[in-house]
Amino acid sequence: MFVTEKLKSFSWVNVGNPDHEDFEKLQTEYKIDEDTISDILDPDEQPRIEVEDDYKVIIVRFPIINRETDTLWHTEPLSIIYSTSRVITVCRKRCDLLDKIKKDEKTTREEFILNIIYYIAESYLRFLKELNKRVLESKQALLERVRRRNLLALLEVENSYTLYMAGIKGNVAVLDKLEKMRGFVKSEDAEDLLEDARIELAQATEVVTSYSKMLKSIKETFESVINMDSNMYVNRLTMWSIILAVPTVVVGFYGMNMKLPFAEYEQTASTILIAIMILLLGFAMFNLMRRRVV
Repeated sequence: MFVTEKLKSFSWVNVGNPDHEDFEKLQTEYKIDEDTISDILDPDEQPRIEVEDDYKVIIVRFPIINRETDTLWHTEPLSIIYSTSRVITVCRKRCDLLDKIKKDEKTTREEFILNIIYYIAESYLRFLKELNKRVLESKQALLERVRRRNLLALLEVENSYTLYMAGIKGNVAVLDKLEKMRGFVKSEDAEDLLEDARIELAQATEVVTSYSKMLKSIKETFESVINMDSNMYVNRLTMWSIILAVPTVVVGFYGMNMKLPFAEYEQTASTILIAIMILLLGFAMFNLMRRRVV
């Protein structure tokens, strides 16, 4: 889907969720190289800057919720293709954050591109806060009862943190290259935008790091709890097996075809046998309860 907006010093062409015809139009009408289009199609494309003969390509990654992937909260590449009088943004999915950029923030190509990166950095912080809420909800649910789905939710969040960190670091590298690129940061406003975007990305890096440490601590705590519970249940099963083995041994012994004490007195033998089993069971239960094993 092509959306064109004519601005004061350049025109902006936004291509969201493109199909085959849209890519053909990019090739024929806007003279975009086939290799560049193949990079746009790659969902794993990493942030970088490429310089072609007639245009430059900036690829950054932004956070998104996508139910089609294994990790619900992940990142998608956004390609920014700009020339002398045009900026083309292409994304495999719809990039909603582009709608937030106001018209007065599109004065020049450079400031517009830096605003895109700034809003992406801001969106990382917003998504991280939502992910942290999911971690706290899963933690509270695990405190009440350890469930498999809550542990899997924590695993998904951990994967999202990894993807976010990779995307943020890649975007920081792009900012560093833009700053060194000759003639890109021309005005004081552009310098301020670049610095603001850098600050937001630095904050996002710190947040991901602190949240990852907190999540790791939560996982290790519950892993220890699960291991302790497992050991306790194994100990209980072992001790109950020992307790139940006592009457089995006594009864089996009296079931042998051999001369045994009190065998000629049926009533007396059975009474003594039951008494012995009760005493042994009571003694075993008393010791196990005292040690809090049972």
